[in-house]
Amino acid sequence: MKKWLVLLLLLCSGTVFSASLPAPAAVVYKGEAGQPPVQVALAYLKDKISNPAGQFEYQGLDIKQRSQGEDFSHTKLSVEMKGLMDDSVASERYRFKMAVVDSVWVITAEQKDQRCRRGIKGYTQKLCP
Repeated sequence: MKKWLVLLLLLCSGTVFSASLPAPAAVVYKGEAGQPPVQVALAYLKDKISNPAGQFEYQGLDIKQRSQGEDFSHTKLSVEMKGLMDDSVASERYRFKMAVVDSVWVITAEQKDQRCRRGIKGYTQKLCP
């Protein structure tokens, strides 16, 4: 009986200990060794920014990358496709939070939004009218 009680206490203490550890960052996409953040984001978006032949249907592609202070192991990156050939959506924007994990850049969070040609002002995640 004592053995079962000790085993139960050990299992419970291990559960409590593991629950107090911080959860690892979620990984949306993992780049390859040596790739900078921009290459990782473009590799992730390759099917969204062009067709398999490499053709695209937008007038401009803006890429912005920002880091906080001197922390160069985390960055925020946005990729915006402007002048879409669509009658309701003027531009699409993808925003990423990225971090270095095991010497490789990974996307830890993603948000997609769009700017409508009419109706809704600014960027939105709602469907354009």
